[in-house]
Amino acid sequence: MERFLVRSKPATTSVETADNPPPKEKRKKTVSRQYHDSYLSYGFIWTGDVNNPQPECVVCREKLANANMVPSKLKRHLETKHPAHVHSNLDYFRRARDLNQRQQGRLLDSVKVSDKAMEASYMLAELIAKQKKPHTIAETLILPACKILAGVMLGPDAANELSKVPSSDNTIKRRIDDMSEDIEEHLAEKLQASGRFSLQIDESTDISGAAQLLANVRYVDADSIKETFLFCKEMESHTTGEEIFRVTNDYFKENSLTWNMCVGLCTDGAASMTGRVKGFIAKVRAQNPHIVTNHCILHREALVAKTMPPELTEVLNQAVQMVNYIKSRPLKSRLFSQLCAEMGADHQSLILHTEVRWLSRGKVLSRLYELREQLLEFSGENAVPHKDKLADERWCARLAYLADIFGHLNELNAKLQGRNENILSSTDKIRGFMGKLLLWQEALEQGSMDMFPLTSAAPQAAKERAVYAEHLQTLKERFEQYFPRVADIEDYDWIQDPFHHESSTEKLSMKEREECAELRVDRTLKLKFSELPLDQFWLASASEYPSISHHAIEQLLHFPTTYLCELAFSTLTYMKNNSRSRLSVEQDLRVALSSVPPRIKKISVRPDRHMYPINL
Repeated sequence: MERFLVRSKPATTSVETADNPPPKEKRKKTVSRQYHDSYLSYGFIWTGDVNNPQPECVVCREKLANANMVPSKLKRHLETKHPAHVHSNLDYFRRARDLNQRQQGRLLDSVKVSDKAMEASYMLAELIAKQKKPHTIAETLILPACKILAGVMLGPDAANELSKVPSSDNTIKRRIDDMSEDIEEHLAEKLQASGRFSLQIDESTDISGAAQLLANVRYVDADSIKETFLFCKEMESHTTGEEIFRVTNDYFKENSLTWNMCVGLCTDGAASMTGRVKGFIAKVRAQNPHIVTNHCILHREALVAKTMPPELTEVLNQAVQMVNYIKSRPLKSRLFSQLCAEMGADHQSLILHTEVRWLSRGKVLSRLYELREQLLEFSGENAVPHKDKLADERWCARLAYLADIFGHLNELNAKLQGRNENILSSTDKIRGFMGKLLLWQEALEQGSMDMFPLTSAAPQAAKERAVYAEHLQTLKERFEQYFPRVADIEDYDWIQDPFHHESSTEKLSMKEREECAELRVDRTLKLKFSELPLDQFWLASASEYPSISHHAIEQLLHFPTTYLCELAFSTLTYMKNNSRSRLSVEQDLRVALSSVPPRIKKISVRPDRHMYPINL
């Protein structure tokens, strides 16, 4: 019986040494079989990769593995699954092959979008993004309207052609994503080629409560300086300086940008931005100690405007309470409008005051002062707060002064806003307003109030001259506090007028001063200076005078305000509303706000863009 027993072998241990290496495992050799034309007699063609083709039956369209690419296995498939075609001749299989190819071609044509329709689809998506409209508007309004117009004006054939343009909401979203990706890629190439850029960055919350971090960039592009939208990233948790830096730094890494390229940074005065240890600016300075940072001039001007003597602060608060009493009650607003119309007033409603909108304060006070008589009449039958003040001429004189001074401040604020504003022009506007403050103080001491038209017409304005003078002095001191280096801008007068011989160049290096001396006597460049914008002039001079031009361009790159971020926040609020609170807004914002146009012809000709499901 022992011969039927399998005895277990004793376990042996093997030690791997240099003299006794482990046995090598034998690798199975893989062979890729190739197709031969004679295989068609068995009813097979090939498909897939040319280096590893798969046999495909022309009768049942079944695909076999590459290992089955041998006559015996192909013949077995024919005999077992298609015995009726075993004796079919070669012409039969050729006809079956050609029929399959024609059917496949018709299927591809049915789901393939033409080049013109694809380009039109991208242009339609770009228009929707630029107008900040929902993606569904293409298939619910735009395309039906276009088909109706084309059908009436050009006939039904033209309307049918428009039906070929893909326009579903998902398609429009894909188109916008494609264009956003192309814009982002193209902008990254431009920033890398420029080698230096300036950044403005700000953070706010959208309607869903999510914190959005927005950034805009200014850079040199060929022969001019451009500024455009950079990114909008949702902050997942906290909005600390460290988190803001992490998000921005990750974006830089993804697009092959470095902090050494960033020559300037403009932010608001929030603690998360300006903190000395953990603030965003502190984190950036650790990466680039030479970066120039700037506190937004618009924010500083708004902070200056908030400082007032107690007498004027009380008048402002009382005026706001009067306005909000009426504007917060629809019935009161309608009755007041009816009263203003009956009394022949130029305007029939007050303006609601909001602290967020900086320019609203001056307009609110001007309208209130204009309609003060109508409001006094209206308060006879309504419990308007502080209605007895409307009959006080001294109170009205202070209200008139507030309307005038805030009107001047609003005018300054509006001048500081806008695209392509540089640090030199913005500082000149601040200096100009500070000069007007001194002029107004001198005129007030002499008894003149011509600079304040509403105040000069108020009966009791002369008795309030001391209050006005106190406020003007407070404004002057606050401007000097928030703009301490405004006088240093004279050191850069040579940038704005390099041919003015009185412009100081003492703080420039010797090489820059030498080039500046040569440039001032260059008549050819003097003609260009009168014809070209400031940035284009210095870029055109870079080949002949590189040092001084590099210095000038670096100063012109700096952002003076976060105006573009505020503009982007307004666009974001318009796009991401109650009806679209779940919208991922970055791609739409980039297409809507970017000055870099999408390369639609390049995107639309890509093969993968033409193949979509039949239900477009």
